[in-house]
Amino acid sequence: MKYLFLVFIKFMLILNLFSLDSNEYKFNWYPRIIVEDNVIVFPDSSKYETYNTTGVWEDNFGNYGIMKCLVSQFINSNQEITLDGYCEANDHRKEKFWMSLKRNSFNKAGVGKSKYIFTETKYKTLQGKECPYAAQLIEGGGVFKLKCKITNYEYNILGKQND
Repeated sequence: MKYLFLVFIKFMLILNLFSLDSNEYKFNWYPRIIVEDNVIVFPDSSKYETYNTTGVWEDNFGNYGIMKCLVSQFINSNQEITLDGYCEANDHRKEKFWMSLKRNSFNKAGVGKSKYIFTETKYKTLQGKECPYAAQLIEGGGVFKLKCKITNYEYNILGKQND
């Protein structure tokens, strides 16, 4: 019986090691997008545009704040997009992180990759992490959803709240 108990404990430890990457960090951003005069239209109806966007964000740990991005994109005549953006985010405790956005897909919706390029305080655990995102544009704004696989350790750090 003692041997069976030891095998069970080892099995649980191994199972715990394999579950280290089973958590997720979910980040939702709701930007307001205004494209004004920063557009060049080519004869084939393709266009290049740059714009600033700002909106509120929230994550699955109860953190929230404001994120602003500078974005450039090329939209070809088939409405396929190549997007390149850089963002700065502040949370409700004035802690910051910066990320890049890359996307090659359709104009009004698509999936891309984000990367946390600089981070402060508890967000340090995300620095260098690449995460897939999905974006859906609606008139004057959009919805941006990011999902990262993270370890239990990263999950615990991101979940900490400072009073």
